[in-house]
Amino acid sequence: MKEQILAVQRMQDYIEKNQTEEISLSDLARVSLFSPWYSHRLFRDCLGLTPTEYIRKYRLTQAAKILRCGGARVIDVALDVGFSNVDT
Repeated sequence: MKEQILAVQRMQDYIEKNQTEEISLSDLARVSLFSPWYSHRLFRDCLGLTPTEYIRKYRLTQAAKILRCGGARVIDVALDVGFSNVDT
């Protein structure tokens, strides 16, 4: 079980360090050292969110922190935290 927890932590770290990049399940599987299918399941079971949901939530949280400081346009902040367009 410890190995699985460490794998989830590695995936979280990867997401946080690469939030502005497009992150695929293959990327997360590579850092978790498990298959894409198992990485997805493990992530969801441990955190209650799929990797995609976690990435979206993380980016929104980062954007909210920046917007609270004021002075930035929403579209600029969205792009800065990794949303590729206004639809994502």
